[in-house]
Amino acid sequence: MRAALRDWLMVSLESPRLSEARNLQEALDQAQHALPDLVLMNLELPGPNGIEATRELHRRCPSCPVVIMSVNDSEALRSAALGAGAVAFVSKRELPHGLLPVLGRIGL
Repeated sequence: MRAALRDWLMVSLESPRLSEARNLQEALDQAQHALPDLVLMNLELPGPNGIEATRELHRRCPSCPVVIMSVNDSEALRSAALGAGAVAFVSKRELPHGLLPVLGRIGL
């Protein structure tokens, strides 16, 4: 999924600078060295789930926008994502149509 999303972003955005992390610790390590313009967070992560990871990332990097993605798009999860500090929640089923408008809203 990560590789397909990266490839899609490379052709959909103008001059994107992308990096990838397999888990929360890698993401935090990367953010410590260079504050990302955006974090696309998968809800289903190894270790802390995407809600917990977003909460921790938001605590450490409050100005970094986080968009949570998941195949489960219940209202409860959407609410939890926003409550954890995410700027948006996008269902993986909606990615082709839902992610670009979100990126536009946050200036990417």
